[in-house]
Amino acid sequence: MRRCTHHALFWILLALCPQLGRATDGAPPQRILILGDSMMRIPVSALENEFTKHTGVEVRPFTALGTGLARLDVLDWMDRIERLVASFQPDAAVMFIGANDRQPMRVKEGVVIRPEQDGWEEEYARRVGQAMDLLGAAGAVRVFWLELPDMKDGHLHENANLINAIFEREAGKRPFVTLFRTRPILTRKPGVFTLYVINERGLPLSVRDRDGVHLSRGGAELLASALAESLWPDNPDAP
Repeated sequence: MRRCTHHALFWILLALCPQLGRATDGAPPQRILILGDSMMRIPVSALENEFTKHTGVEVRPFTALGTGLARLDVLDWMDRIERLVASFQPDAAVMFIGANDRQPMRVKEGVVIRPEQDGWEEEYARRVGQAMDLLGAAGAVRVFWLELPDMKDGHLHENANLINAIFEREAGKRPFVTLFRTRPILTRKPGVFTLYVINERGLPLSVRDRDGVHLSRGGAELLASALAESLWPDNPDAP
């Protein structure tokens, strides 16, 4: 009953607040929600610094380590997204999540689906789609859902490829969602993990943590700059 009440309240607030979300009409975003699991741990500060260079832009960050859409029993991301969208009323949202999501999912009391079982991908896709819809607030909010980067470990890389394919399918169903490609930014050759890229001055720049999963500060700053170009194509580098 609690979940139904929160869900109903979210849509009531949306109906009562027609100003909720402006990004999909082509106007520059002013209120940006930034969310994610440990993948967003380093990028969140870089994104906030980059986005708030633009006059009047307000940012609301939320990250939760050790969580994901596979473990809603640890953190109910759907409930959290509903609450953040209803209270902050963003016109754009950035989500970076999923590196640890290839794991068993509890679908109801006493029922768990393992990744190798039939139905796992369908259930995970349903959760991704639900999260996108809640962030998008009926299409009023422009959503940038970040692709998982290449991973150093072969098994983790395969998992990331599978998760990215689900992201791509669900984003393709929703015109308000952009699957933002991180791999061309964070490696010299998409599909191959690398700790460094070559910057515009021809020098090596560290973009990944040595754990082979997360971003370094340099990678986070590159990502933030690229996202700013998408959010403000006419003025990505506002003073």
